[in-house]
Amino acid sequence: MSQKIPPDTIAVMYRPILIRAAIAALFGLATIIIQEPNDAVVNYGSAIFLVLSGSSMWEYLRRDPVPEAMRSPLSLIAAVWMLAALTLIGVQLGELSVTVTWITLAAGLGIAGIAELWAFSWRKAFAPARDHLIAGIVGIVTAGLYIFIQDLDYHRIFGIAGTYALIIAVLFGISGIGYWLDTRKAIQQDGYQPPEP
Repeated sequence: MSQKIPPDTIAVMYRPILIRAAIAALFGLATIIIQEPNDAVVNYGSAIFLVLSGSSMWEYLRRDPVPEAMRSPLSLIAAVWMLAALTLIGVQLGELSVTVTWITLAAGLGIAGIAELWAFSWRKAFAPARDHLIAGIVGIVTAGLYIFIQDLDYHRIFGIAGTYALIIAVLFGISGIGYWLDTRKAIQQDGYQPPEP
């Protein structure tokens, strides 16, 4: 098992971590495949990504090993993503400008990034919280790119969001697969019985 991480924590947490990684990977790949996205693709696609990411965060934070106090920043992340998703749907339905799209994404990812840094402060009590450091920095940097890059069009907006998603996919994919392999090894070699997820 991973050093200093209780086996029950790893066994319970690898699924929601892998779910977040898979959602991010699918969105990131979509941004690579779709070379010339229009407003509907960017707004609705990003909204779907944020809704699914918020759902995966909810699945993550409700697990027993997550410290009670740490659930506040994680709940904030999920709520911000859901609100940003609803805003993007409103942007599309209201036929608002490209500027509103990037402002919404910058706010959603930036605020969530700050909350991920807040969640990182529980790393000593809950080892998986260490991943929130890089995730938080990436969210804040992504928001900064939206703010400081000039002449943003839908292609660039989608590309920046996709880059964020791919980094998140790799980060949480590595953690989740590592936890899964450790759990599997403990079951096969040590007869470990994982708790119900």
